[in-house]
Amino acid sequence: MKKLLALLLTGMMTLSMVACGSSKEESANRLESIMAAGKIVICTSPDYAPYEFEDPTKEGQDKYVGADMELARYIAKELGVELEITAMDFDACIAAVGEARVDLGIIGMDATEDRALIMDFTDEYYNDTAQKMIIRKEDAEKYTTIASFDETTTVAAQNGTLQVGLVTGQTTASLEPIAKITDGVLMLEGGKIDGLAAAEVVANSIVEKNDALALVPENFEYSSDGIVCGVPKGEEELVAKLNEIIAEVVESGIYYQWMEEANVLANSLGVTN
Repeated sequence: MKKLLALLLTGMMTLSMVACGSSKEESANRLESIMAAGKIVICTSPDYAPYEFEDPTKEGQDKYVGADMELARYIAKELGVELEITAMDFDACIAAVGEARVDLGIIGMDATEDRALIMDFTDEYYNDTAQKMIIRKEDAEKYTTIASFDETTTVAAQNGTLQVGLVTGQTTASLEPIAKITDGVLMLEGGKIDGLAAAEVVANSIVEKNDALALVPENFEYSSDGIVCGVPKGEEELVAKLNEIIAEVVESGIYYQWMEEANVLANSLGVTN
């Protein structure tokens, strides 16, 4: 009987310790969890040069390059942890951050009201306010303004991006949702669409590498609060720490250097997003 009681008490104590340990782990904020694990997991959509793209001459985590990937590596270095980059489509990244399946989303993303419903944002680290329309150079005289894209035209924009709203809100063109910018470029080159909406720095990168494409002179009407990182909701400690690191990046101006280097690399690789 005594042995039975002893076993029961031991079992109860063990369960209690496991429960306490589980409660402590669950109560740890994400920054503490990252530091304890020694690793930060970020998601990105590597089809958006010069922000993030793939270098086919490299393998593994090293193949993910671009200004945003340099920022990701800088953040990991400052935290003193390993970096794990997970590649997925842009809209999948938005969902992954919103569902807290990753620690951070670095995807050349603007802070918008819709996104603020499912995630928190870091401070701005770059501002690419102009939003452009890419066309075939042969159509340059045909499409001189955003309003030129009427109901007889088709314009592509990447799923989950603000460009989707710009196309549907400022043109009467049929929207062609695409998973990757690469798809849109190929469709435009092949004459399957009439225009492709993209942020200016990305649009410039595409046109610089493709003599058959050009930009509509007029921009979409849009005012940006800047490019930010996406963080799962309620992780105040992580946001505060990331903002400290981003403040250093902004003050030093190093992101602009990363952007210049990424443009050079993308051009040398012939990356068309």
